[in-house]
Amino acid sequence: MGGRFEGRSVLVTGAATGIGRATAQHLAANGASVFGIGLDGDEGRDFAARAGAEGLSFRFQEADLTNEAAVRSGVAAAIENFGRIDAVVNAAGIYETGKRLEDLSDAEWDRTIAVNLTAIFRVCRAVLPLIRAAGGGAVVNISSVHALATVPGVPAYAASKAGVLGLSRQMALDYAVDRIRVNAVIVGSVATRMTLDGLEAAGGAEAIGLSFEKNRAPRIADPEEIARAIGFLISDDASFVTGSGFVVDGGLTALVL
Repeated sequence: MGGRFEGRSVLVTGAATGIGRATAQHLAANGASVFGIGLDGDEGRDFAARAGAEGLSFRFQEADLTNEAAVRSGVAAAIENFGRIDAVVNAAGIYETGKRLEDLSDAEWDRTIAVNLTAIFRVCRAVLPLIRAAGGGAVVNISSVHALATVPGVPAYAASKAGVLGLSRQMALDYAVDRIRVNAVIVGSVATRMTLDGLEAAGGAEAIGLSFEKNRAPRIADPEEIARAIGFLISDDASFVTGSGFVVDGGLTALVL
């Protein structure tokens, strides 16, 4: 299948659901060979079957990204399936709410940092040499508006997403010599399972000043809108974009910053 990403192999974490799934769908629909890894095994395998039926090049392997061996196994499987990796999208993430720092347990803190930040470190550590071997490429890490302006009760999440932004900028400097561009996408509210659960607990979108209406700002995005922004950052159209905190937030930070 032809498309703007024809001939490219992309590793996507968190590819079974949410932003990761929308990104995998978008890239594969535009010609990429996509290998997904993540914890939601049943949904990932179902997505792979559906993608195959549509003629898309998508494979999935269940993996706990907090486990170094599982990360290495997933990366190895991507190489086994497609022979190379040209880009990686780190979309896996979790969100904790409702607690101030003193109320967080070590386990809660460690889990959020492990999934949202340390997993990106491990995936990139495994993948960057392979992207270099492919002649260069792109890394896109999902950060959040919480890295810039946050709300009460999300200390571990805000810290992890600020860490993603800082790590992405550092990698952009260190790996430019290898023709690897690295950017963080600073997303606002997106209609994923994680966000929708949080909105329900808060009393709905309007209760916190958001909307699903396309003519409102700030609003809540469809995952596919974020996927298209990620596709841009992977594409050659973004050849001069690296080290960026690429804000894709429907106007949210325009309101609060």
